[in-house]
Amino acid sequence: MFHTSWLFAGLLLELEAKAHYGVRLGDTELLLQRDKQGRPRAFLNVCTHRQAQLCEPGVHAGPVRCPYHSWVFDQEGMPTGIPCRQAFPQVTASPEKFRLTEFACEAVGQSIFVRLAAEGPSLRAYLGNQYAFLERASAGMHSVQDEFQEEVHANWKVVIENSLEGYHVPAVHTRTFGQIDGMSREEQAPVFFLDDPRHSYLEHAADPDWIRRFTSAERKIGQWPWRFEHYTHRMIFPNLTVTSFMGYSFHIQRFDPVATNRTRVHSRTVGVQFANSTAVGAKMIERIYADGHAFTRRVFAEDCGICRRVQAGLEQATRTAVLGIGIEDRVAHFQRAYLQAMPPA
Repeated sequence: MFHTSWLFAGLLLELEAKAHYGVRLGDTELLLQRDKQGRPRAFLNVCTHRQAQLCEPGVHAGPVRCPYHSWVFDQEGMPTGIPCRQAFPQVTASPEKFRLTEFACEAVGQSIFVRLAAEGPSLRAYLGNQYAFLERASAGMHSVQDEFQEEVHANWKVVIENSLEGYHVPAVHTRTFGQIDGMSREEQAPVFFLDDPRHSYLEHAADPDWIRRFTSAERKIGQWPWRFEHYTHRMIFPNLTVTSFMGYSFHIQRFDPVATNRTRVHSRTVGVQFANSTAVGAKMIERIYADGHAFTRRVFAEDCGICRRVQAGLEQATRTAVLGIGIEDRVAHFQRAYLQAMPPA
């Protein structure tokens, strides 16, 4: 399933002109970098000389250089620096035959996606109604404000499904979501959007009284590229969620299966640019971001604990789970998308 889907890999703003980035998607080790036109390219993270891994996970400065024999590859994956070049006449004669194995790679806004399969839909067709969202959300994104990677002792589907429903909030998040203001408490406030067969999202309106109070602070904070008066949670199938409240930052999570009962979550909070901000407003944004980072990590810890308990239960379960109508519709939607994406038995 991961082989045929477009998988979220990383962010363009993390890749400077000469940087490269190691990432594992599914069971494939990849190397990302920008070409001379600034477009993202994805290559198999394997040297074409003696098959050494070219780089470890994360961002690395400078050109791609094999740690084994120092072969250097350019931004198009061609071998351009070979010690003792005369010993490799076949490479000198036809360097294109020793180019790094490449995969389909495209970006929408700041988000980089990779498709491991040789054939498949375009990124725009695959993303459907989420393409425009990612494009607009990228406006003004300028830096990663907070980042962490943690393993959750649960299957990747358990971790994602947990993010798709708020039914567990009163039991699990009493010290976090249960204590925040700013969100409407109306019963019908969260609205689900399930019209795309792969992806889903919700919008939860901000509390009008909170918005009125916040407006006075906005005069100091300034303007940001995309202001909206709600919280949104986007599930972009199969491995990406994006959340934001009012658009002044975006929380981006990639879910990487490690084993049947373990998932690595890569969490980034990306800040946006503000115009006409006062010195006081800049300090206010710093505080808002810092509080948001701390809140995110507390919520994540709470979710890690409950996902571990869910995984433990699943391993002993003898019955099929039951989903609540309305409150767990996004979980059902995700499960349908998963079954549809699975190859025929």
